Amino acid sequence: MNNYSAYISTFKNAGYEALDILSSPESLIRQLRGFVGFMYSQHNRKNAYELTRVTFITFEVLTKHEIESPKISFNSKYEFIKQCIDEFTSLRVSPERLAYLDGWQLKSKEGKPFNFPIGKFHEVFGDELTSEIYFHTSEYCKTQKRTTLPLLVHLYSDLLNSFTKHCNSADDLRAQLKANKLSAFLEKVMWCSFSNNLLRGNKSANFFVFWTKLIKVFKICFIDSRLIDEPVRPVLTPLFKEDSQPVADIATGGKLTYLEEQLWLASIPLHIKDEAAIQIIEDRLRVSEEHVRASYHSVFESIKGKHERNLKLAKEGLVKPILDAVGGYKKAEHVRVGREHLKNSIATFYEHGIGAAVANPITFFGGNYPNSDKLSFPELADELNLPTTATLGALCTLLVLENPQLTPSALEHWELFDKKGKMTGYKQVGCNFIIVVYKGRKGPTKAQQDIILNEYSQAIVEALINHTKLARKYLKAHPSTDEFQGSAWRYMLLKANLQKASWHCNFGSDISSASFNSNYRQWVYNHPSSMNEDDKLLLSKLVGLRSGRKLRAIRTYIKTHSLRAVAEVLGHETVNVDLLNKYLPSALMDFFNARWIRQFQNALIYIAMKESDYLFEAVDIKPEYLDEFLQNHGIHDIPKLFGKFKNDATSSLVEKKEPQALFDEVTLIITENVVRVLIAIKSIVDRSKEIQDGQIFRDIVSTWYEAATIILTEDARESIVNLERTQLISRAKKSPLDIQLVAGALTY
Repeated sequence: MNNYSAYISTFKNAGYEALDILSSPESLIRQLRGFVGFMYSQHNRKNAYELTRVTFITFEVLTKHEIESPKISFNSKYEFIKQCIDEFTSLRVSPERLAYLDGWQLKSKEGKPFNFPIGKFHEVFGDELTSEIYFHTSEYCKTQKRTTLPLLVHLYSDLLNSFTKHCNSADDLRAQLKANKLSAFLEKVMWCSFSNNLLRGNKSANFFVFWTKLIKVFKICFIDSRLIDEPVRPVLTPLFKEDSQPVADIATGGKLTYLEEQLWLASIPLHIKDEAAIQIIEDRLRVSEEHVRASYHSVFESIKGKHERNLKLAKEGLVKPILDAVGGYKKAEHVRVGREHLKNSIATFYEHGIGAAVANPITFFGGNYPNSDKLSFPELADELNLPTTATLGALCTLLVLENPQLTPSALEHWELFDKKGKMTGYKQVGCNFIIVVYKGRKGPTKAQQDIILNEYSQAIVEALINHTKLARKYLKAHPSTDEFQGSAWRYMLLKANLQKASWHCNFGSDISSASFNSNYRQWVYNHPSSMNEDDKLLLSKLVGLRSGRKLRAIRTYIKTHSLRAVAEVLGHETVNVDLLNKYLPSALMDFFNARWIRQFQNALIYIAMKESDYLFEAVDIKPEYLDEFLQNHGIHDIPKLFGKFKNDATSSLVEKKEPQALFDEVTLIITENVVRVLIAIKSIVDRSKEIQDGQIFRDIVSTWYEAATIILTEDARESIVNLERTQLISRAKKSPLDIQLVAGALTY
């Protein structure tokens, strides 16, 4: 209906009520024919066909007229379509309205177009101001990569359209954009947008991150371009403080997904030592990697084998001629194709290639016989060894497991040839073969990354080159008129079907969003191995380029205990080891934080309830594992290091002061719940001392009392108080534990 409304607006005045077509079937048919012409002249053939077909059905129901379905098709050269286009162009169409409906498009640095939906802005503020902003925005976008533009364009167009809520005319907006008013105006826009963001349930922190980026773009397009003057005071871009943030992190492709946690970290017993838990994780990671490698190695071997076979069959088979304009084949020229005549199908395809001038390439290459000899499109694509998202994904996943420095973005932009046709993306340097990719985030001076290949990854790259050879040949012979795809043949990752080939510019996102029924995931699920069905199901759903990098990163850390080694494996710059060497990668750190908290909680519950008949209902430990749990994780005396930090406010359990050289600090992991327990312990002991009730505490209480005093007492913490710890203690004090319940666990 939106498309039909747009069509009507090109030749009818506002307020048109369609009474003429409701009362006259002839008028309706005439108007619908014009709509067909409008759609086929403004849209691609597929969209035009789908929309016009549905529109005819809709109007037949709405008007209750019997409408003879027109002979529409995918082909705009069809005679009926030509007549409809002529009828549309004969209407008194408003060129201004057509130009408006065309909208605005921006192009990235590579020439990829993006819609710029600023219709609301244009309707309120008019042509002149819209044209000025569109020009400067277009110039800015030409300096940006296609990967960063979609989100920026979306946010920026939302910002411009939001101006219509605060200004009623171009003059009003120009007044608000003056130097003395600009900052206040944008601040008002920001808080209004922030309110809408909260209503939609979005994260507050993300809004202010995006707002800061938006203001940078606004400054370039409006201020640096001299469209408006610099404001008298800076535009507000506030920081949003999260409750807690990791102290250190290293990029491994993001945090673990839910599926990855379920496969690699779930159901690890609490009673075993951490070393054993780490070994279980390593074993699971190893099994996952081995299964993925084996699954995609089979695909790799199949692609190599079919390529070599097809080269041979192309020479042996007969070539089916294309039907000429006169019509018919000579009897001697009739060539059967299909499953039983595969070499003829292969020879015919290698002769005529992708995009052969035939009405139905599936039947032309695969046969049209009603028996089993006919090849379906998936079967034909497989036999012809066409590069698809799945086959490219299998080869690239193997390549990432061998060389985890490769990111999805680097693979997408991997140029095999330079503009002069010289192979630069894969070459021999000395005794080594290397691939050359670019990581745009590193900046122009550090973007190029040379990755040395081993023998296996070299074979994968050569298979990729052969696999995309026919697609590259087609693209060279049929360069796209689309500026973005104009030099598609230069890229490594090309996909193809029987009609056309293209650069797989969305490879990373297509792989990550591949459905479970896709070949990419089914190859993993169906590959035989010792993995159980549930684990294979999880693995097939999570497999991807990023998960491969995470897997290799975590395995490297477990093996080396070095973040420097992790950084090197992933191709990052050298990390500051002095700052980061205490920290596990966040994926493991989150797991062990939760594990340690659960162990401490279970150990504390055991102390409180060890004489109770309900102990095993309260803890997560089975009776047969209790002794092992207590031996590994029971609460014992804390190593007597607190004396190092004693002062007048505490009484040390250590008579002799430890030498300064032995240690510089004691690290305790504390959470809000742990702090509540410490507050309760300190309160109970302090109260007992105050009233001198002669209470006898368990031996361990004195150690934990000392720990609580050091952590909770301002003086004992000397001058190293940090805001996060102070806030943690403050929150814990606001929701204290029931002291009477805790007291029972502390005394005999």
